[in-house]
Amino acid sequence: MNRNKIVIAVLALVGLVLLLFWVRGGFHSRVGGGTTLLPAEKAGSIRTVKAEAIRSAGDVTVSGTVSSRETARVASRILGYVIELNVDAGSKVKKGDVLLRVDTKEMAERESQARAALESTEADLVKARNDFERFKILFEKESIAKKDYDDALARYETAQAAEKRARAALDEAGTLLSYGNVTAPFDGIVAERSVNVGDLASPGRPLMTVYMPSTLELVAAAGEQYAGFLRPGAPARLEVQSAGVKQDSAIREMVPQRDERTRTITVKAPFAEAPGLGPGLYGTLTFQTTSSEVIVVPRAALKVVGQLETVKVLEKGAVKVRYVKTGRTIAGERIEILSGVNPGDEVVVESNQAAK
Repeated sequence: MNRNKIVIAVLALVGLVLLLFWVRGGFHSRVGGGTTLLPAEKAGSIRTVKAEAIRSAGDVTVSGTVSSRETARVASRILGYVIELNVDAGSKVKKGDVLLRVDTKEMAERESQARAALESTEADLVKARNDFERFKILFEKESIAKKDYDDALARYETAQAAEKRARAALDEAGTLLSYGNVTAPFDGIVAERSVNVGDLASPGRPLMTVYMPSTLELVAAAGEQYAGFLRPGAPARLEVQSAGVKQDSAIREMVPQRDERTRTITVKAPFAEAPGLGPGLYGTLTFQTTSSEVIVVPRAALKVVGQLETVKVLEKGAVKVRYVKTGRTIAGERIEILSGVNPGDEVVVESNQAAK
């Protein structure tokens, strides 16, 4: 009986081993590794274009945003409810114009109390001064003791100090009362208003934004490979299509710090005032580089995933993926290849087979 069980167990074990061997392909011939070539009948479904070496005219266009060098985020200096609004987004203002008013009843009461306190201390000061002058004459005539003279002098000095404190308190109350009028810091345009009548204004909370239209500029990001052509004073062409603005300008500033994530540098070029131009609009900046020979491929051949740029190249009947580094956009349809592709390489533009 035990012998039969042992035989059955051995047979089961052998069967399990044979099954695992079959699952792992032990009874089939293996296919060696390597590059899979395209079948001849599918080669025609791949459309390729040869990478070209051309001379670039040197114009480079980068995108950016209209911004203002002089922008003020207007806030109240005191805590209070907004009781009056005199402007809205788009309003033109002059320096000192009252943009809004904040309720200052508490400040007015404080000023009244400070004024009354000042009047009281001024009366005490007059009395102390008169007493001191009288005691001074008596002391010089040796009609009173020195202690009486010293007490009169101390009362006079105390009254002087009290009067100064009361006057300073009145000045402070008057200053706080004036903060009820929130005024424009310079001649400009209200870009944004984020407060309504009845809202509670608090110190430091922005209520509206005012910008100076004469300081509008385009802030753009350009590839770091163009750093040598982006010196201050270099000519630039600015365009804001939505506002119908096209202007010749010059680079005002190049921020020396590179963006490590995008490998770009920030450049700024000023606008002349123009209708419809304002902060936040999309624009482009075109600058010149030296004319040079560059390798270009159709933009449709480029695939971008995150920060990785690749193209497919047909090489000896096989499609291979190459990592590339791109540069300028040439005539809007072709892209400059800085590395990864050589002139004459067959670059895949589209695959009819893939499209199916």
